[in-house]
Amino acid sequence: MSNPDEAPQPQQPGAQPPQPGAQPPQPGNVPPAGYQPPQGYQAPPSYQAPPSYQQPGQPAPGYQQPGPGYQQPGQPAYGMPAGPNSAPPAGLGYAAPARNTFGLDFNNVAQRFRDTTGVPQQLTISYWLWVAAAALGVLASFINIFTLRGLFGEMMVGPGIVGLIFSLVFAALYIFIAIRLKEGSRWARLVLTILGAFAVISLLVQVATLNLNFIGSAVAVAAAVLMWLPESRKHFV
Repeated sequence: MSNPDEAPQPQQPGAQPPQPGAQPPQPGNVPPAGYQPPQGYQAPPSYQAPPSYQQPGQPAPGYQQPGPGYQQPGQPAYGMPAGPNSAPPAGLGYAAPARNTFGLDFNNVAQRFRDTTGVPQQLTISYWLWVAAAALGVLASFINIFTLRGLFGEMMVGPGIVGLIFSLVFAALYIFIAIRLKEGSRWARLVLTILGAFAVISLLVQVATLNLNFIGSAVAVAAAVLMWLPESRKHFV
């Protein structure tokens, strides 16, 4: 007596009956030799990756490796310590260089000179006093040309012009360091502190000799004091 489970299954319409001696394919096994697929059967197409498919870990088409010396945006320069102190202070009205860099950039120098957005009030006053001290130094050198000419004649005009040229160079350096000061650079504050100490000595000598340069020295001393007040120091943390 046959088992009901072994009864032959009905054949699909249009299917080709199996060949004598051929065995139907078993699930998960390779069809035996001589097996003929039924009529109308089409093998599934082999999988092909889409044109835009990118293998994991492979660079995108057209990607070029950055050259030597490339620096990720927002990362400190080589040899500079990383951390919050390397980034410019928040709140400035422009993208300032990192604190620990020299920051010599002529592209937006006009905006860096006049913009004090986000700078504490005491440090803003200190910044403009440093700029004023640089301008007063140039003005005093210009006046000295005529003073020396009146006292010693035409022979002292040449040295007076040389002094004016040096004062222009130092004024530009003063202003650049002052710009880096308001951008939160600690090295700029250290340099201006040293210059402020020299300004104290110059002020004492100039007052004793009634030299007009004492005005610029007094302004520099006031600027050096303001940049160390508690409100100003928060800008460098």
